[in-house]
Amino acid sequence: MKKTAIIFSYNDGDLVLSPLKSVLQSDVDQVFLLYGGEPVSEEVNKIEDTRLIKVLEKERKGKVKALNSIVANVWGDLVFLISGDVSFDTSLIKRCEKAFTGTTGVVSVRVKPSNSENFTERMGALMWEMHDLQLTHLSKMGNNVHGGEFLCVRKGLLRDVPEVINEDAFLCLRASSVGLSVVYLEGDEVRNFVPSNPLDLFQQRRRVNFGHLEIQRMGWDPRVMDTLMFSEPSLFLDILVEFLRERKWNVFTLSGAISIEVLANLSARMDYFFGKDHRKWTMVERETVLNS
Repeated sequence: MKKTAIIFSYNDGDLVLSPLKSVLQSDVDQVFLLYGGEPVSEEVNKIEDTRLIKVLEKERKGKVKALNSIVANVWGDLVFLISGDVSFDTSLIKRCEKAFTGTTGVVSVRVKPSNSENFTERMGALMWEMHDLQLTHLSKMGNNVHGGEFLCVRKGLLRDVPEVINEDAFLCLRASSVGLSVVYLEGDEVRNFVPSNPLDLFQQRRRVNFGHLEIQRMGWDPRVMDTLMFSEPSLFLDILVEFLRERKWNVFTLSGAISIEVLANLSARMDYFFGKDHRKWTMVERETVLNS
């Protein structure tokens, strides 16, 4: 099968070089780099590869609008949707391809934060750890319908994607709705960076929770912990107990993460009620990365 990779990058600076180089070292047939903001990595301009198509955004469009602007020119059967601040081993491309069968619609990969030095970063890392256990649990039940920072999808699923906040979850739910499975590669991982201060983490979670509400209003259940608490409380408790029993956690970090999540959820509901637009997300600062 032909493969296309699309890397979304805005204000990522030199961080985008990691996923870009990993993709170009693989056997993908076509690569789109949708990038912009400040600073733009000078190294990007030096990279010459016939497979690489650079699309510089002078004005930030939002992720889905950027995707829709180039999807007609995508000719891969499998399309990798990759955040511009992640890092991963080149072999991950091939492992995702091998995970596809005739009934697979999406393959997602475990995300593990690279920064966890201060208290806020540890809260963010704990949230991703919970996300990992949740998807592992749901996958074992054959019910995984959620995405992440690195997705491999069938091209047909990218047709007419609406401007939703959580396009990764939308694509997984779309795949499930047409009878395709969503595979979670828990043994492999991509690395990302979590926000370094509480306000940025709160704003990030607020936007994500807004996206969950958006998908619920479309008639789909994103099956995240926030929705399982009400729709399937017994499953919510099973996952929570499994997390407390099997994963490493600290009472202060867990309490802080829960507090931010509750506040973010309440704020997202208010935003939805008042019609706030979250399509262009707030840029967050990564102190540990910038200061290292």
